[in-house]
Formats: sequence, structure tokens, C-alpha cells
Amino acid sequence: MFSFLIKLIDSVVWPALIVVTIWIVFFINLRYQLGLNSHGLHPRNMEDWYGIFTMIFLHGNFDHLLSNSVPLLLSMGFIFINFNKERFSIILLNAIFTGIFLFFIGQQGTNHIGASGLVYALIFFVVTHSFLTRNKEMLAASFTLIFLYGSLIYGLFPDFGKLIGKNISWEGHLSGAVSGILFGILYRKKGPQNEPPIDDEFDDFDDDYWNLHDDDSDGPDIQINYTYRED
Repeated sequence: MFSFLIKLIDSVVWPALIVVTIWIVFFINLRYQLGLNSHGLHPRNMEDWYGIFTMIFLHGNFDHLLSNSVPLLLSMGFIFINFNKERFSIILLNAIFTGIFLFFIGQQGTNHIGASGLVYALIFFVVTHSFLTRNKEMLAASFTLIFLYGSLIYGLFPDFGKLIGKNISWEGHLSGAVSGILFGILYRKKGPQNEPPIDDEFDDFDDDYWNLHDDDSDGPDIQINYTYRED
């Protein structure tokens, strides 16, 4: 029980710390008018390569920040609970590769900010891993994310932003989805796996038992004669 509580607390503290850091950067930038949002990711501009690492900490407004914080916290929480050794590498690699993909497929001359690409990466990672391993805990996590944020699939289409009247980075969402699927496949043998059915062990026992008792070649040949009596 105690170890479970430690694991649960640990799975909440680190994701919360990352999200709090994003909030701190947002309010410092807002309070002191630092203009940090101009240092987002600029596709195919080699001078601004650092945007791969900075864009997830930058947000345009409070609505943008809040809409990314909740799914980011939830998806990271699922990863921290189910992946003990690989959790930091999963988040870091998805963040980096999402930025790299966006750097090459994004429209040149644009500025991409926000953690939505990482959100897509982590959600698609959990869903991909769960469907490959068919682990009950991961399937429960993926169905929860699909139920809560299934509408995020529309963010992969270029014209979705025009329909809702927002300037969204569909290329960032697509980059995150590709990264999540890729690492979900690469990490399919890591983390929780599908447990074999319990009946398998008893099946082997049953086979050995009946084979032992069906083999009468070495035993005596016993014949039973029945006598019927009529009264």
C-alpha cells in the first residue's frame, strides 16, 4: 500500500512540476513583457533551431495555456504511472522529435508556440502502445484519453482552425501524432505488457494428467464380467 502511494505521488509530482514551469514562464513573460513568444519554432530556419526546445513553454494567451495544461498533465500522469524506467525518455524524445518533424514540415516564415504538439504525441503514444500490447491498464488509460479528448483528431486537418476561428498549428499536431505513433511502436516491449491467461498453466497440467492415465500399455489388462440375476 505504501509503495503504491509513493508511486502515485511520484506520478503526479513530476507532471505537475513540468506544467507549473510552463505556467511560470507564461506569467513572467506576461508580467514583464519579455516578448518570449517570438522565440518559438520557425520551420526551416536554421538560425532558430532552438525553437524545438522552447516552443512547448510558450503560449499566446491564458485560454491557449489552459487548453494544453489539462491534457498534458493527464497524459504525462498515465505515462509516469505505467512506465517506471522509460518515462523521462518517452516525454523528452516525443518533445524533441515533434519539434524536429514540425521544423521540416511546417510552413516557412511561421512561428509555432505551445505544448499542443507534445499533447498529441503523448496521447497517440498511449493509444498506440495500449493497442499493440493489449494491456488492461494501458487500454483503460487510452480509452479515457479518447473519451475526453477524442475531438483532438480534428486538429490534424489544415482547415479545422478556420472552422473554429482559431489560428492553430495543425502541422504541430500532425508532428506530435507521428512522433507518438512512432515511439508507441518502438516502446511496445517496454512498460506494462499483456499478461498470459491463467488457464494456460492448468491446460498443461490437465494434458499431462490425462496422458498419464490414458497410457495403459504397461499396466495389467483387466477384464470385468457382469453377472445378471433374474429373480
